[in-house]
Amino acid sequence: MWSALAPDLLTDQSVVRSLLKKIGVSPAKRLGQNFLVDGHVVSMIREHVSSKNPDVIVEIGPGLGALTQALVEVAPSVLAVEIDRRLAKSLETRLGNHANLEVRTCDILQFDFQKEFEGRSVLVFGSLPYRITAPILKHLIRHRRVITDACLITQREVAEKIAHSPGKHGSALGVFVHSYADVAALRRIGKTSFFPVPEVESEYWELSFLAAPRFATEERAFFTVVRTLYGNRRKMVRRALQDILPVDRIHDVLASAQVDGTARGETLSFSELDCLAQLCQPHLIVNVAGSEID
Repeated sequence: MWSALAPDLLTDQSVVRSLLKKIGVSPAKRLGQNFLVDGHVVSMIREHVSSKNPDVIVEIGPGLGALTQALVEVAPSVLAVEIDRRLAKSLETRLGNHANLEVRTCDILQFDFQKEFEGRSVLVFGSLPYRITAPILKHLIRHRRVITDACLITQREVAEKIAHSPGKHGSALGVFVHSYADVAALRRIGKTSFFPVPEVESEYWELSFLAAPRFATEERAFFTVVRTLYGNRRKMVRRALQDILPVDRIHDVLASAQVDGTARGETLSFSELDCLAQLCQPHLIVNVAGSEID
């Protein structure tokens, strides 16, 4: 019976429980295995993704395939990347008759989008586990040359912090994401739309990658400044900059950037962050480790 499930059955919790039991999977919290069981949400995502007309859809963590079945109906090619071998095997068994679907067992953080899809437009879809949301976002941004859009489900709090960056309610990760993409929140998804029911609400949102970053400063210097300011949220800018600049340079840098030294870093706009970072760059006293944002 499992090889011919109707699409709506994969949003039936009793069917999901039975199928998971049959393939020997007990949903793992560390892998973020909360399976979407809301047919209305599946339909909404299907319609939204179909409007993008990508050459390829890469689905991160397809699980039992509730959305995979919808995606193969609207895209010329779907690559489902699943780290759990049992789920991947089950998906191949049940959906292997779709010629436009490939199921691959691997870690998405090791997947080379540019090598795989050079010259093609790629849309990424995924419901991201909280503990690896930031690493996955960074990985997608590194491969933005071939990824045009990313349609994601994450914890609502993460999505809101990204949406409000830069700003008082934002985060360093949010500034990082906004530096390379436009961000749009599309729909809040309640806890009961998933099995098992998670502890928090989720958000469906979209990244559309920009042709060029929002900053002109050298990347590592820009994000060193962003990390410093957002890592010292309670400090005034002039105090926070003492972590990365000689004290005797701070006044002149702030004056040249026309940034109020008594302000908090989270209040600075992109243009102010960019200008400040450009002026900080020649005087940085830290080992600029890279563009990674925690």
